Amino acid sequence: MLFNSATYIFLFLPIVLIAYWLLPLRGRQYLILGSSLLFYGFWRFDFLPLLLFSAMLDYSMALLIEKADDPVKRKRLLIISMVANLGILGFFKYLIFFADTGYGLAHVLGFNPGFVELNIILPLGISFYIFQTMSYTIDVYRREFPAERDIVTYMGFVTFFPQLVAGPILRPAELIPQLKEKKVLRADDIRIGIERIIAGLILKTVFADTIAEFVNVGFERDISGLSALDAWTLAFLFGFQIYFDFAGYSSIAIGSGRLLGYNIRENFDFPYASTSPREFWKRWHISLSTWIRDYLYLPIIGGYRPQAAPA
Repeated sequence: MLFNSATYIFLFLPIVLIAYWLLPLRGRQYLILGSSLLFYGFWRFDFLPLLLFSAMLDYSMALLIEKADDPVKRKRLLIISMVANLGILGFFKYLIFFADTGYGLAHVLGFNPGFVELNIILPLGISFYIFQTMSYTIDVYRREFPAERDIVTYMGFVTFFPQLVAGPILRPAELIPQLKEKKVLRADDIRIGIERIIAGLILKTVFADTIAEFVNVGFERDISGLSALDAWTLAFLFGFQIYFDFAGYSSIAIGSGRLLGYNIRENFDFPYASTSPREFWKRWHISLSTWIRDYLYLPIIGGYRPQAAPA
């Protein structure tokens, strides 16, 4: 289900909102989980088992990691989780790329290997929910967040539909406590939520989709017929198309969450207004860049500093 579809705007979201605000806290938690699975399954139900497997793997690993006292055992459990998740991600996102690269390289070297065409469909939002479950397990391993016992709350964190397929990538400390909180309907949340959804729809349908029409026509032309100015113009337009597309979806996600009383972090901060590559990195897809910084870059260079788990 797409955010900019009539099904989402005029059917799915209104029904979920009405039911959510009429239910008690536990009913809301079940509704978030059920509606999120329906939202994802509306695209393809046969990919739901993969989502559930990844989520349940890290649910189990986190409980075992928290229970284990032996540092070596804890690290081994974390490695199992990381290898499994990265293996899933690598298989669906990069297997075809590496196969095609290897096939092309073999031809360059004069070999003619037998080639079996791979027909792999990339599951929607796989990077986002894989990174989200990985951040949960790593935070439990670091003792920065306690392992969640309530599977409904945990699964609601992994599958939370406003940000499931396009981000932002949320940390457990950002969403799990909110899922346990009895939200109160506030006029500001409704106003801000509607404003962010409208803004996101404009970015996506007016700007991104309009630019895409010109970009697609340009990319379909023979490259020999493009001048240097044409190529630079297409590259420039494509950059803005990607930005408006991502920023639009993020705005709709933030607005949808706000209508439910949830605060979702900003994901884009006018990146094309940056004055340096470093500043651009901090403003573009903020949840992803900070995820890479906190879970990959800082641990590698030894700059990571553990934080205490919330009470």
